[in-house]
Amino acid sequence: MTAPKISVIVPVWNGEAVLARCLAALAAQTLPRQAYEVIVVDNGSTDATPGIARGFAGVQLLSEPAPGSYAARNMAIGVAAAPLIAFTDADCVPDPDWLERALAAAERHPDFGVLAGRIDLFDEGQADAPAYGDYERLFSFPQAHAARGNCATANWISRTALLRTLGGFDASLKSGGDRQMALRIRTAGHPLIHVPEMIVRHPVRATREALVRKRRRLSGGRWDRTRAAPRLGRVLLVTAVDTARRLRRAAIAPGLTIGRRIEVMKLTLELAGVATGEFFRLARGQGALRE
Repeated sequence: MTAPKISVIVPVWNGEAVLARCLAALAAQTLPRQAYEVIVVDNGSTDATPGIARGFAGVQLLSEPAPGSYAARNMAIGVAAAPLIAFTDADCVPDPDWLERALAAAERHPDFGVLAGRIDLFDEGQADAPAYGDYERLFSFPQAHAARGNCATANWISRTALLRTLGGFDASLKSGGDRQMALRIRTAGHPLIHVPEMIVRHPVRATREALVRKRRRLSGGRWDRTRAAPRLGRVLLVTAVDTARRLRRAAIAPGLTIGRRIEVMKLTLELAGVATGEFFRLARGQGALRE
């Protein structure tokens, strides 16, 4: 049997509503099926997720009970059979030529550390308010700035040997491990490269509840990555600076009416308040949230 050229790793937790869509997109790749393997890592699901994965031919299903997508990815890194690893998420839909373009980019950039593809957002249903989708499209997945470390595992390619040499992701993190790992790779001397033709689609978080959950999870990741004292002061300062930048970007966002810009700015301030409250909760010794 011919060894695969690339291993696709998909961590999943209670993903019964979305996993089949992702695996169907992976099954429809233009790359010959024998050239890639698909590894799904169930991260403690309590729904029908494992059965859905088993329903797809050729999908290798692993189980990682330790909570956190980085722990799940690390398990798969250890068993991947191909020299390249592609990461995506269970709610994502890779374009049919995703893997074919990834292999072509790897040939063009033999010294790469991360190939960070484009992440296009799509609507799954009716948004609760236009501002939620506007906010997501303005601020989510800045893969074009991959060289700065803005690489997301929704669309990420690395060499298997490099990931193993660096010890994989920090499994203690619930969020933010993507950027941390990308910066470690860059520090090791391997460039982070944006590949815009390598496309994965990701659903928009179109409700206030979903955006609040995401902001609390991201805030927990920032808290866990911040070690130097004064810890609380540092994360609050970073949040203030980031909020100011987002307000400015929303204020001049092309394609939005003045009214929609104002709504995005109001949402930006509201989510900054969510982050601030989460930091104070964490400062009292409570743990970071998984979701």
